[in-house]
Amino acid sequence: RGTKPISPVSLTGDRWLGVLKHTPTILAMSSEAVTIRVDPCELPADSFTESDIARIHLVSVIESAATALGQYAQTVGEDLAQAGDYARRAKRLDSLDSLDSVLRQAVIAERVRGTSWETIAEALRMEAPDAEARWGDAVEQWRRETRATSIYRENPGRAAASADRYITTGKPYQFSTATRRPLSVSLDAAAHLTGRNVAAADHAFAGTVCTHCPCDSPLPGRTVG
Repeated sequence: RGTKPISPVSLTGDRWLGVLKHTPTILAMSSEAVTIRVDPCELPADSFTESDIARIHLVSVIESAATALGQYAQTVGEDLAQAGDYARRAKRLDSLDSLDSVLRQAVIAERVRGTSWETIAEALRMEAPDAEARWGDAVEQWRRETRATSIYRENPGRAAASADRYITTGKPYQFSTATRRPLSVSLDAAAHLTGRNVAAADHAFAGTVCTHCPCDSPLPGRTVG
């Protein structure tokens, strides 16, 4: 209302923090989107939190399982199968560790982000002691990983960029650079660039979302990519 909208620009570092601090009203009133550019490969490895790495790892496991399913679908779609191949390949997929790994890594990511065993068990329609007995060791093993034993901890930025490419293109092995960064911009490591409210995200996973605090709400008119 009488305020000149901000044109889409690329903001980084202190400049973005300055915009958030001094012009929240202008951003909220703007009819145009402010695009934040995040290159995860330029973020210091130490800036990635346990939550970040768990989410990056989860997308990578999903990608692995999806690739196997996609190859099966392509075989069916192109009618390249021999008699019995549909059943044979389906059986092979059913025994793939990567499919079980998706659920295992999802549980790990939930626990790392603060979700209780009770909440996880409720989501999976099982008892909390049974859920902890099944995945508790996997969670503890994941927490003990180091940069020497985990590629996700050694170079989280590169893994995040790969995850972004997969999410935005659906082509895991496409070597072009992703122009959108849906995962990277939502990581704790990028919060200083994007203005993301890390505390609000943590509250959401703990089931205590603050619904009355303006800081827990995204700024209207802002998109990230």
